[in-house]
Amino acid sequence: MTDSIYLGEVKQQIESTQSYNPEKDSLCILGEQIYLKKHSWECGWYWGFGYISAIGLHTHASVFTHELLWHNINEVFNKSILKNNIDFWIFKDLLKQAYTLQQCAETYQYGGHCITNSKTKIIRNKRKAKSINKDLEKVLDQLWNFLKGLEK
Repeated sequence: MTDSIYLGEVKQQIESTQSYNPEKDSLCILGEQIYLKKHSWECGWYWGFGYISAIGLHTHASVFTHELLWHNINEVFNKSILKNNIDFWIFKDLLKQAYTLQQCAETYQYGGHCITNSKTKIIRNKRKAKSINKDLEKVLDQLWNFLKGLEK
C-alpha cells in the first residue's frame, strides 16, 4: 500500500478555477477525508508528488497553492493534522517551493515546456535538471517529515 498522511476533513466544496469543463472539476469535496501520498522517484528522472486521494477522488495538492493559497485553515478543514494557520502556511510554502522546482527541472530536462522543437530547446541541461531534482527531494523530504511530525 502507498504510504500516505491524513490531511483532514474538507469543510467546503472546492471547484477548479483552471478547469475547461463547464461542469467544473471538484478538487475537494465537502466532508471528504483527504490524504497526501508520499513522493516517489518516477521514470528515472522526476519526482512524482502532490497526489491527494479520498474515496472517489484523485486530485493534486496544487489546489493549496492555487485555489486555496490565501485561505486560512478554518476555511478549508473541519479537522486536520495541520493544527493552526502557521502549520497550514508551512505546508503551502513547501508545496509552492516543490512545484516551482519541479517546473524548473522539467524545463532543463527537455529544454522547453510543452513542445519539443529546436527553437524552444535553448536551455536544455540534464545536469542542471538533476541538481534541481536533488533540491526538490530535500523540499519533499522536509514536507513529508513536517507532516509526519504532526501525526504524533
